[in-house]
Order: sequence, then structure tokens, then C-alpha cells
Amino acid sequence: LCPVISVFCAPVSYVCGNISLIVLILSWVIQAIILGICACLSSMPGLGGTTFGNYTLGRPLVAGLIVGLVLGDMKTGIIVGAAIQVIYIVTPGGTVSADVRAISYIGIPLAICAIKGMGIDPASKQATDMAATLGAAVGTLGTVLFYGTATVNLVWQHMGWKALEDGDF
Repeated sequence: LCPVISVFCAPVSYVCGNISLIVLILSWVIQAIILGICACLSSMPGLGGTTFGNYTLGRPLVAGLIVGLVLGDMKTGIIVGAAIQVIYIVTPGGTVSADVRAISYIGIPLAICAIKGMGIDPASKQATDMAATLGAAVGTLGTVLFYGTATVNLVWQHMGWKALEDGDF
């Protein structure tokens, strides 16, 4: 993944004078781009497809592996992904599930950074509880933002239909 420097090693390398600020920022930007591409592939059927995207890349366990690889700590990524995957294995009927792709590509990196930042052992109950909590919060926020966007888009739809009726193209 060169020139990507681990999100955890880059600040230390910068402080020690081994890399410049440009390389530090560049490594973080490259990691964000890689995670953004994976998030897009997992959420858009036209890009990643339903089987490969939604049902593979969009699952927290697979995303944990990918996020762990990109951030430079695969073990923690898999542990966090597994802890979150357990919660979202089945969506009960009649409920709106949380946005699993937001959980996968926003919640897992946040959980990994929080676990590492607090110095918690990734295999501990405290780490899995933190991962589950952050995953649930991010998933709920993702769902609210998704339906909020859909609601706001109704205004544009109404304006479009009105323009169509008036012949104002």
C-alpha cells in the first residue's frame, strides 16, 4: 500500500522527523480515498453490483478486513468487524435496519482509531462494546441522513413535476 503509511504510524513518523507533513497528509488522503471507493462500491448497485457490493463489501466483517488493511491493523479491523457483524446478521421484519455501509466504512475506522487511541486491547470486551456502540450510533445516523435526504428530495420532485406541467424545460 505504499505510499500509504499506517494511520497509526504516520503521526509517530512525522513527530520523529522521518516523514514530512505532506507525506502525513497524503497518506491520510489516500486512505480516505480507498475507503471512499470501497463504500461507493458497496452501496451503489451499478458500481459494485448487489452480490459483490451490498452482500460482500457492504458487510461489516469484510469491511473490517479491508479497513484493517488500509489503516495498517488487520487484526483489530477483523475483530471490530466481527463485533459489529454479530449485531447486524439478521434484520428483524418490519424494522428499518441501520445503514450497514455507513457502519462498515465510517463506524469501523472510528472504532479502530478509538480503540487504538485509548490503548484498549482489541480482543477485550471493552473494545467490542465500544465497536458495537460506535457502529450502532453511526448506523442510526446514516439511516436518518438517508431518509432525511429522501424527504428533502421530494421538494425537488414537486418542483420538477410543476415545471413539466407548465412546459418549462
